[in-house]
Amino acid sequence: MQTTELVGLRMATVGVQEALTTDWSRHQTDVDLVRVDRPEPDTWPDLAAAGFVVKPDRVTWLADTGADERDFLSRISRKEREGVAKARRAVAAAELTWRRTPLDEAGWHAFLGLYTDAVSRLRNGLPVAGAHWDTINAKLDRFFLLGAYRGEELCGAAIGELCPEVGVTRVRFSAVAGEQRNASLSRIIYLEAVRAAREAGYARVTLGNDPNLYGHLVMPGLFAFKARLGFVPVPSTLVDPADGWDVADLLLSMKPLTDPAFMLGYPATGKGSDLDFHFFSRNDDSDTRLFTTCLPAPTHAHRIA
Repeated sequence: MQTTELVGLRMATVGVQEALTTDWSRHQTDVDLVRVDRPEPDTWPDLAAAGFVVKPDRVTWLADTGADERDFLSRISRKEREGVAKARRAVAAAELTWRRTPLDEAGWHAFLGLYTDAVSRLRNGLPVAGAHWDTINAKLDRFFLLGAYRGEELCGAAIGELCPEVGVTRVRFSAVAGEQRNASLSRIIYLEAVRAAREAGYARVTLGNDPNLYGHLVMPGLFAFKARLGFVPVPSTLVDPADGWDVADLLLSMKPLTDPAFMLGYPATGKGSDLDFHFFSRNDDSDTRLFTTCLPAPTHAHRIA
């Protein structure tokens, strides 16, 4: 058993045999989550029977760009369309203007200042973007900076990547200044990124990857936010076979997580694009409607003492 800790989450990585033969109830004081990396498909039923959730380790938020913005917005709820219109009015009232430029080092550092400040405001924020510059710089011609400016001040931005080999435009990172959060600038940045993808000739766009444990590094509210905008979480390997792998997780403790927390697991029928909700809570009556109403899917509830 190999034990690591990531932002308060103590994780034990084990093989299938150890996962199936260990009494994990005896480890609840020193381990929060037990993980089997890349389990073979023929072991999935036994792992599921032992309480593990077999799942992609990360999900990619995917949507079709549509013929135009009206077409894209026609797929979301009337209430969300009204929210988009209100957010666009707020952006206009703030006198923000949009610029889309090829990414360079100066633009990256300007974005990173926004991003680092935004991540510092999160409960378990982990500023991962800074470590990606060398990789980005090696293929810089694929990247663009989409920014909302007040004069020369960058108030919100996204880093996009054109990925012709998999036929998508990826929104790799995004951030907004603190005073813009209530103006829903994030919502409009995502829609402008969809526009950028469409204008570049791409039929699909992603809002990047999320670790497939909502309530730890990524808060559950972000899931609902992206789903209401018309994006769907799918296993990351369905968009790019080289991006991610499958795992089996057994949650032992809610201590480092929000309540509820959840994962998206493969259904009993096996691997595919459809995923089931697995909700975890200390209570039997946790309210999960915020998530299930914006993305209907089979639901499994797990009570964690």
